[in-house]
Amino acid sequence: MKKTILLILLFFFAGLYSQNTEYQFKFDVKKFRKEYIKNKKHPPQLKIFGPDGRELIFNIAESKTSEQPVQNINTFKGVSADGTKIISFILTKTYLSGSYADQGTEIYFGPVANKKDVYKVYIPVKIQNGQEQDFVK
Repeated sequence: MKKTILLILLFFFAGLYSQNTEYQFKFDVKKFRKEYIKNKKHPPQLKIFGPDGRELIFNIAESKTSEQPVQNINTFKGVSADGTKIISFILTKTYLSGSYADQGTEIYFGPVANKKDVYKVYIPVKIQNGQEQDFVK
């Protein structure tokens, strides 16, 4: 009986651990913004983390989304150093937020509420809308 309960608990906690699709990391936005403003022609590389905790490096460039730019809000696009991921994000005076694509999976990153200079990178939970067999006859 004890072995059965332990086995069930083992599978339960293994399932919980395998569902972890979020990672938190420190990021100094003010320092990054200062580096960017200092050398706009050659923006710094963006170093963030994946949901598994591995560091990722992106080569980025500012993206002009409109003819009339919004003050203190910059948009960027780029590609990872290994060329396998595409990133898009915004940078303001106080935070960084965006997403990147990794082999067809959208991964998001943004600030953690009530924690200074702490960001999280996560894979959102997929929510199915409608019926699986929805179609029009």
